[in-house]
Amino acid sequence: MRRVVITGAASGIGLASAKYFLSLGDHVVVSGRTGHSLDAAADALSGLGSVETMIADVTDPTAVAALFETPADVVVANAGVCIQARLDDENSDDVWHRTMDVNLNGVYHVVKAAAREMADGGSIITVSSNLGKNARAGYEAYTASKHAVLGLTKCVALELAPRQIRVNAVCPGWVDTPMAWKDSVETARRTGTDVEAFRTGAISNIPLGRMVTSEDVANLIGWLASDGASAVTGQSYNVACGEFFN
Repeated sequence: MRRVVITGAASGIGLASAKYFLSLGDHVVVSGRTGHSLDAAADALSGLGSVETMIADVTDPTAVAALFETPADVVVANAGVCIQARLDDENSDDVWHRTMDVNLNGVYHVVKAAAREMADGGSIITVSSNLGKNARAGYEAYTASKHAVLGLTKCVALELAPRQIRVNAVCPGWVDTPMAWKDSVETARRTGTDVEAFRTGAISNIPLGRMVTSEDVANLIGWLASDGASAVTGQSYNVACGEFFN
């Protein structure tokens, strides 16, 4: 039975990934920042398999290290935030530092702590974004952090290759998650648009005509952690319903 550690696992991609790995019979450590959110996740996963919950703020290296006191076979560095702020917004500096602390430093802490204890042959998957390859006005902090995650992933993949530890990234497009809904509300507010009208218009521009689901991303994460991807490392994979980016 593999030990799978997932950060940011209380909802969205993290929770869907937990369900995926439980379906394979893995022992899954569901990590999140608050006990309340983890209690809800535990309820959602009840009866699906061997689940352990651990509170850990990924910006705290000590808390992250505790996740790996028992070595993990698979790690999904998923915890992240998406906060809009243009350069002239009063809170732009705070948004920049908070976003980098969670989305980049948090991934670094997770990867570093996991690799230190992981047995040879393990797998680490980081969660970047389509904005890890593109850009959007008002998303400077988020976009920069997700670009940086891809650079970190490539470097660590080379560093850990002699130990046969594979490190890859997924780059989701617009995923139907609570975080995406919150961001849609903010975009609608900033543009003076009804949130439902904004989402309908945005979805109409996606070639497959729908948003990505958390399960779509979890399926890709699961494959990257499988023996079927044993020759894959240092790569970034798009899952975006046909939205085109490099």
